[in-house]
Amino acid sequence: MMMYLYMFVAIQIMATLGAIAAYRTQDTRWPFIIGFNTMLPVTCIILYHADGVAWRHLMLLGFVGIYLARMNWVLLFWFANTGAAKLKGQMSRKELLGLPVIVANTFGWLYCLPFLWTATRTGGFDLFDGLALGSYIIGTVFHFGADYQKRRFKSNPANKGQLITSGFWGLSRHPNYFGDFLIYLGFALSSGAIWGLAAPIANVAQYWLDAIPKNERQAAQKYSERWINYAARVKCFIPFVL
Repeated sequence: MMMYLYMFVAIQIMATLGAIAAYRTQDTRWPFIIGFNTMLPVTCIILYHADGVAWRHLMLLGFVGIYLARMNWVLLFWFANTGAAKLKGQMSRKELLGLPVIVANTFGWLYCLPFLWTATRTGGFDLFDGLALGSYIIGTVFHFGADYQKRRFKSNPANKGQLITSGFWGLSRHPNYFGDFLIYLGFALSSGAIWGLAAPIANVAQYWLDAIPKNERQAAQKYSERWINYAARVKCFIPFVL
């Protein structure tokens, strides 16, 4: 019971810091940074109170640490190319102040849910660990690789107004989202529990029901026929499948 109380306090502190940052900056960058980083104190609290094997604790901490380091880099230095940057002009002041509360609680409770089982698992390296590691690595390559390719493409003046269709973007119209989903699938697999699937399901639902439709509409308006041809040739989410 005390573990959940500590988790609640940590999450609400991060939500409050995010709301203060949103109020001071009137920007979406810091609410997202603080919201994402809610995962770290929550993970540490779970691991501190869990009785699982030490090596699996270290693996989980490595998963979260690498993920957050990469996301912090993207949000700090490549923010202009992210979906979070596009939200700035679309949100009212009230919505902006509510954003960090939603993000911190989503990442702290829902996206960290698999860790409750991962941290208590015993025994040696098994199939779930192998699948989790594979999904996490592939997801990281897609997620960061796609963002890196888009950053390089946009920074080239010769590509101004052009649509990126090569590299990871030639495999999926939203390869960064696909990679992020695989990372959360890796978290779920590491738990070895059916309830761990709540995290990747919530992740893909947010993309499929909100982020992807918005991005597709904006891209269709901006690139018109080029986007239509691209969409007819490249799958939306899962390369060659969906």
